[in-house]
Amino acid sequence: MRTFSQLSSRILRGLSSILGDEAVDFWREQAGALSSQNRCLARVCAKTQETADTFSFTLEFNELFAGFKAGQHLNVSVNIHEMVYTRSYSFSAHADQPRTARITVKRVPSGKVSGHLCDQVQVGDLLEVGQAFGEMTLEDTQALTSEGLLFLAAGSGVTPFMGLVEELATQGFPVPATLCFWARTPADLIYDARFEELANLNANFNYVRIVEADANLARGDLLGRPSLVHLNQGCPDWQQRQVMACGPDGFMKAIDSLCKGKVAAFHAESFSPMVPVLDDAEVREVEVTLTRSNRIVKVASNKPLLKALQEHGINPKHGCGMGICNTCSCEKVSGTTRNLQNGTACSAGNAAVRICVNAAQSAVSLDL
Repeated sequence: MRTFSQLSSRILRGLSSILGDEAVDFWREQAGALSSQNRCLARVCAKTQETADTFSFTLEFNELFAGFKAGQHLNVSVNIHEMVYTRSYSFSAHADQPRTARITVKRVPSGKVSGHLCDQVQVGDLLEVGQAFGEMTLEDTQALTSEGLLFLAAGSGVTPFMGLVEELATQGFPVPATLCFWARTPADLIYDARFEELANLNANFNYVRIVEADANLARGDLLGRPSLVHLNQGCPDWQQRQVMACGPDGFMKAIDSLCKGKVAAFHAESFSPMVPVLDDAEVREVEVTLTRSNRIVKVASNKPLLKALQEHGINPKHGCGMGICNTCSCEKVSGTTRNLQNGTACSAGNAAVRICVNAAQSAVSLDL
């Protein structure tokens, strides 16, 4: 008996016309087939433990994946107890093969998706993924035209820089690059040995470890949380460098205050949940009409629409949850929304709105 992967595309098209694309894809997936009519899938080819709570996954994508650049993100969807959850993870390797890539996942306390990936997903499993997105790449930031690069990372915020550093290594480090990496202890430094190796092999790359405890002072570790002392010691010409920073919200606020307006260029990405911009306006209950599904729900005027809809059992398509990937963007037919990241309001009809970072301020109609 032939497996689904051995069926010709002609037969598959015939089955799809009878059963529908979703049914055919479902049974193909049950049979372990990577190809799909309309779903971007990835097979886990390798799973590597990086630290006590961090794993890297090497993925092989099907023909629908359009490729990626080092520094970009990938939306990964998993089914947990009959609910689909989507999270965004940075690529942690450079794009040396068009249909193979690596992502790295740090287990978040009580994190549904990170815990599922780290504990349950194994080699051979299939994951549904999106297309690559993000603009913190060497090309988009014009990094190779700069006088030098300074990468600032904390925790799993280092993952995009692994790919960027590897890409620079393939080019022989055409510009000087320094990575300053903050962590609780040396054991929490993801890819520590690989960064050390690249620094030893390339005079144009410097790797600086900064930890809160168990520092190896003989090796040159620095101590503490982000400060000007770290920047001056780790990269004396930091103000002439193009800076890229990634990490949790508290770290990013500290880096922003240290660097913004003081360096040649500054690019930042925070992976923490959004901290809403709140004012003294009264919190009201407003109606949200979902025109496509013909539903009306009541939500709080200070709550992101995505979260509010999920509390009503409605789970629209979404990704990063931080207003970066645009996966949750939908048409606002009418009404006023407010961006909880910067406080700006939008009253225009037929406007695209990212529901993960916008709250309804009046009765709102969405094309959902």
